[in-house]
Amino acid sequence: MQVLKELIRKIISYGKWRTIFALILIAASLYYGWQWVWGALFLLWTFRAWRSQSVYVVETLTRGDNPFLFWITIILWATLSLYLILADLIMKLGGVPHVYS
Repeated sequence: MQVLKELIRKIISYGKWRTIFALILIAASLYYGWQWVWGALFLLWTFRAWRSQSVYVVETLTRGDNPFLFWITIILWATLSLYLILADLIMKLGGVPHVYS
């Protein structure tokens, strides 16, 4: 237990603990099949891009230089985040009934 506390203390003092936490969460989402983690990340990226007025997909796009691509990316990321979060939530609540013929 003391070793775990020391490890947590070192991670927090490192200064990039949010990134380390996100990487651990991504690994857990891959292992457990959680889609909501990716939805939360897309939501975070959407808000950060909206606030900074620049987005990085394959290259940096700024709202001033490429407004159409900037807004398409923001809309796509927001839509993906909602879809991934709601898809996991719906499955946890029993899923969507399917009609088989």
